[in-house]
Amino acid sequence: MSDRKTRRSGDVAAVALGYIHDLAVGGLAMAGVLMVRYRFEDKPTPYLAIGTATAVFVALAAIVFPLFKLNRTMWRFTTLNDIVRVASAAAVVNLMLVPVLFAFNRGEDFPRSAPFFGTLGVTLALCLGRAFAHVAASGDFRGVLHFEDRSLPATVIVGRAADAAAFLKESRRTSDARLRVAGIVVLDDAPVGRIIAGAEVLGQLGRLAAILKALGARDAQRPQLVLAHPRPSRALLDEVVAAAGEAGAAVARARPANGSGGGALLTPVQAADLLDRPPRNLDVAAPAALVAGRRVMVTGAGGTIGAELTRQIVKLGPERLILLDASEFNLYAIDQELTELKPACTWTSELGDVRDAARLRELFLRERPEVVLHAAALKHVPLMELNPAEAVLTNVGGALNVAKRARDTGAAFVFISTDKAVNPTNVMGATKRVAERVVQALCAGSEAKAAIVRFGNVLGSAGSVVPLFERQIAHGGPVTVTHPEMERYFMTVQEAASLVLQAASLPAETGEAGVYVLDMGEPVRIEALARQVIRLHGLRPGADIDIVHTGLRPGEKLFEEIFYAAEDVRPTAADGVLRACASDGDWSSLEKPVQDLLTAAAARNAGEVLARLRALEPAFKPG
Repeated sequence: MSDRKTRRSGDVAAVALGYIHDLAVGGLAMAGVLMVRYRFEDKPTPYLAIGTATAVFVALAAIVFPLFKLNRTMWRFTTLNDIVRVASAAAVVNLMLVPVLFAFNRGEDFPRSAPFFGTLGVTLALCLGRAFAHVAASGDFRGVLHFEDRSLPATVIVGRAADAAAFLKESRRTSDARLRVAGIVVLDDAPVGRIIAGAEVLGQLGRLAAILKALGARDAQRPQLVLAHPRPSRALLDEVVAAAGEAGAAVARARPANGSGGGALLTPVQAADLLDRPPRNLDVAAPAALVAGRRVMVTGAGGTIGAELTRQIVKLGPERLILLDASEFNLYAIDQELTELKPACTWTSELGDVRDAARLRELFLRERPEVVLHAAALKHVPLMELNPAEAVLTNVGGALNVAKRARDTGAAFVFISTDKAVNPTNVMGATKRVAERVVQALCAGSEAKAAIVRFGNVLGSAGSVVPLFERQIAHGGPVTVTHPEMERYFMTVQEAASLVLQAASLPAETGEAGVYVLDMGEPVRIEALARQVIRLHGLRPGADIDIVHTGLRPGEKLFEEIFYAAEDVRPTAADGVLRACASDGDWSSLEKPVQDLLTAAAARNAGEVLARLRALEPAFKPG
């Protein structure tokens, strides 16, 4: 409390000193202008008239300057807006000076040109100190010449005073971030009315919604909000997004420049920012030791997870990357990304399907991968309900083919599964559960090193719920949610890829494929997520965009699980990563039922496929 009082006392003192400075310097500048002007007269200099005019000027300025808030401007954040404000105040005082002097002494010995030159002189004198303070603080004069474009939507900056000032300073160094700043809503105790970087402090966070509504009522355009905070908490994001949604304001975040010489840029608030937990940053030392100098294969390399795996792996110094994908376009996209990135390692982009055992055999013999990350899969739940044979051929047959090759060549192998594999109610989850058992059985009793990673829902991945919400909002709604009580575990794509690499690098017993899961906190209610995504667009759920409940789709559950009750769950050396140990027998007992399942799938016999899936996985109870 004492620190706050000290800061407020300092603010009052700074305002008072600024006020005294402007009156003193303004008066001296006016006196100087009159002295110079009288030098051009043939008569003696009328010092009494100069003194009178200066005294009246100071008296008028004492009233007018506060009306233009000159004393509330923090000089080190001076912009062209502040210079215009100074010039306007000086002009008003000089214009008022003429009638006052006329009433006082009929304007005797007061030159008619004095108001014009007085305005110029006073403006220059008052702005020189401000410009000097700005340059001294920032080392850059360009910010002084910045002026907000009034045709742009009104923007409110939300953040601590120092963060808001830093953002505004950087934004004025680039043409990519054109803003018309209406003011700042502070998260600290910066006084209301203070001018920072040419923007007025409008209030504290509690008044954000009211401030945004007032701006929306005044302007034809919707206001926007920029959150200038380096690490906003979930509670802060919730409050900011709720206020913006209530007022119909779009939300963006400030992020630092990319190092290319540009200034501060804007980035949308991501759905990942709304998780009930901070994203986990897993240790990269162990994955680096696993990958560095080795040949690494990623199947499904063009998909959301595979592509992010590729991006993270190239930073760890592999000798060579082998990228395999059945989609020509996806493979082309990640290949082009690597071409532009110019990594130190070599890579090859291989078009092929994990169902094709001969193609895999040829590829493994030629490239000799030492680490294999199997991300290829069919994952869209409703589509797999309609195409169970295809789900089996890719998710079970593909995993079997790749796992066999990895086992036989001694490569470390990671299989990417899903939380839907636990007590599955849909074909996709059942095929992933069978594939988990296949990997465990192939590994049992061998020298192979394998791991299974179960994901929750990956935010922003192809076919996931957030991109669907975004498309529906872009078309004006409605946003569809299957059930108001549906919950899911969520993770970011960066977390998902990091978990795969972490699992591959954790010490494990040979002959045993452990199941690894990231501690994802509490599950997120899908309807709550939908409401937040709507608010991120500056829209109001139920008013601007409707939310419609469509009912559970075939195979969907209200709640997902991440472990079986029989699995022995333990923490690992990696913070936030859990490991489950469970044995499901060896390959000799599992091989025939799996081959029978694959035969039924190859014959496209959907009824037999479902029957054999249920036989293999008794927990599979189709919805």
